[in-house]
Amino acid sequence: ELFDTDLQNLKKLAVLLDKFDPKTDGADRNWVSIYEESERLLYEEINYINEADNAERFAKDFATTGWVRVPGVFREVSTPRVLTMEFVESFKLTDIERV
Repeated sequence: ELFDTDLQNLKKLAVLLDKFDPKTDGADRNWVSIYEESERLLYEEINYINEADNAERFAKDFATTGWVRVPGVFREVSTPRVLTMEFVESFKLTDIERV
């Protein structure tokens, strides 16, 4: 519900930007179209079944890359709102010595 409210507010902002953006830089922006595409993508991102599919595809794509480890997905306990994955011990990418 809060997500939907935030998106409604962003759409209002996009409509205003379309009206008041002077486009003096020569860009032909359509803020409402940008919003609509972003909205579509954001709804895909919060569907965790879709994210499970992405994780499994990513794991398949990098299966032969030894330094890439992708957590397995537990589909039997995952839903569109909950994604359950195995725990994989890791480290921060800011730990330059380990990278």
